[in-house]
Amino acid sequence: TYRRRPFCGRSERLVDIASPDSRRDLRGIRAEIREEFRTSFGLSDSGGNPPPVTIHTWLERFNKQKPCLFEKATAPVDAENWISHMEKIFDVMGCEDAFKTRLVVYKFEGNALAWWKAYKQAKGGDAWLITVTWAEFKMLFFLQFFPRAEQEHLKREYHSICQMNTETSTEFMQHFLRLAGFLGA
Repeated sequence: TYRRRPFCGRSERLVDIASPDSRRDLRGIRAEIREEFRTSFGLSDSGGNPPPVTIHTWLERFNKQKPCLFEKATAPVDAENWISHMEKIFDVMGCEDAFKTRLVVYKFEGNALAWWKAYKQAKGGDAWLITVTWAEFKMLFFLQFFPRAEQEHLKREYHSICQMNTETSTEFMQHFLRLAGFLGA
């Protein structure tokens, strides 16, 4: 009589009863599954440590957030809003400071891209670029697209702001918060 052996979950038993060609196929499949598990869980041949995160990984994550392009600022609010948009993306991604500048300049077009290429080249090219911190980049960006004269004008407006008779409390508060946001107050 035929006795069924319990299946113990070991693929080797299946290999033992299979034909030679099937055995090769099953061994290959088993190897592929092992490799998939190894790579899916971030394991590497370097002692199980995950591979280092590269600019390409950050760029892929960054683009999934659908960041806006930047070409020029027709008003200072455009520059401020764009930087705020980028910082919101970086916060949600947990982006490392070392990658932020390279990611945002990837979204430059037109006038902004022309300015950045010339500025970067004058400073030393890619060797200089990798040394630029996010704080330094923002300072350079605002000097270019949110000039000091405009910043000073907004600072004076902030320090002398008062609610007009024609303004509702909500309108005044929005104006005040916009000015405070520009000045980091």
